[in-house]
Amino acid sequence: MRRALALGLTLCAAIAAGGCGNGGEAPVQPDGFDQRRAFEDLRAQVELGPRPAGSRANRRQTRFLARRLRAAGVSDVKVQRPHRNVVGLIPGSRPGIVVVGAHHDTKDAIPGFVGANDGASGVAAVLEIARSLPKPAPGPSVAFALFDAEEARGDRPFEVDGARGSKQYVRYAQRRRGRQGAAPVKEMRAMILLDLVGDCDLQIPREANSNRSLYELLKGGPIRGTVGPIQDDHLPFAEAGVPAVDLIDFTFGPGPSPGAYWHTTEDTLDKVCPKSLGVVGRAVLRVLPRIG
Repeated sequence: MRRALALGLTLCAAIAAGGCGNGGEAPVQPDGFDQRRAFEDLRAQVELGPRPAGSRANRRQTRFLARRLRAAGVSDVKVQRPHRNVVGLIPGSRPGIVVVGAHHDTKDAIPGFVGANDGASGVAAVLEIARSLPKPAPGPSVAFALFDAEEARGDRPFEVDGARGSKQYVRYAQRRRGRQGAAPVKEMRAMILLDLVGDCDLQIPREANSNRSLYELLKGGPIRGTVGPIQDDHLPFAEAGVPAVDLIDFTFGPGPSPGAYWHTTEDTLDKVCPKSLGVVGRAVLRVLPRIG
């Protein structure tokens, strides 16, 4: 990678005095993450029904997500084209940008598939992170990216047809000053992706494509262990030289990975829990000011 993650970040000597100083900045309060409010955003997405890229429900959802981000105090909220990525920014008090993302589309060709975990859970956690962050954010700016078109269409292979929305975001980000609301790649310090984070039996090992140092900062509780490579929306960022991590529980339901509920009509509201959203959201909030 052309840009290493700075592990000195803000691991400061003031720990012995009870925490790291923010130079007068408003501190992040991870306990301010309201997991039940996040769950209501998850529920609202599920109530729209299946939301594959290009569908009427998907368009309704992107308008809903844009409203939620604006209400959270996120600035410059836009819906990109042609894939309907919903993006925005909370300016920070230090240079650089961290992208926090999730995908909002659901898999097509599965009648009745509402994607409570895949991907309403990640989106719900991202929305609550946006609400919980002080404005300005302590540390780098935080760019929010809710990706469309993560799911490959029909039976097409993911490596050929998946992650279309995140690939579009990175293409726009590689322009000199970014385009359509994408944060410029040259200013990105890290990318954190949230996917399938609502499983009641939460387990988030480091998948092999994720940046080790960034994962180590997030590690704790069910965020531990290792697993093989997983293809997801973090890969276009990693390929562009941005340290990226995929927080994903790819054992959704009984049986071996990816689990019996993945990409089935069993991915419903009763299979996801507010507590899991809280675990992941608070971990991200703790880490964001320490990236630089």
